[in-house]
Amino acid sequence: MRLEQLAFVATRENTTEVRVEAVTGVIEEAIGKATLDAVHAEWSGADGKPSLAITCERGELDLDSNDLLASGDVQGTLADGRRFVGPWLRYDRARGVAFSDAPVQILEGARVLRGGGFEYHVRDRRLRLTAGAKVEENTRP
Repeated sequence: MRLEQLAFVATRENTTEVRVEAVTGVIEEAIGKATLDAVHAEWSGADGKPSLAITCERGELDLDSNDLLASGDVQGTLADGRRFVGPWLRYDRARGVAFSDAPVQILEGARVLRGGGFEYHVRDRRLRLTAGAKVEENTRP
């Protein structure tokens, strides 16, 4: 079933935990997946306040677990305002972790943090760069 303007919401204890929106998508009920285009997703921390927001070209949402695989120019914002970019990100709802083992850049004011991947613990807003983290100062005016 192909749909336009989709929204999926998962809650935990009367709080919206994750909201995934897409411009278009195909629901494959037989395998419990939604294949999405032009995706925007937001997650809340344990306190119900925003923790992570992303946009990407494509997404694959598991309709049973609400796990999301985001791909294609993934751009995001963490709760503290830092922004990141990378080719893909996976959210594991059971663990409450968004992660990637692909190269990522995290923009932190005039600094750029680069890593071979990262883990972001959505519920407690904890970030960990993995695989060779490096800090660069942006010297452009």
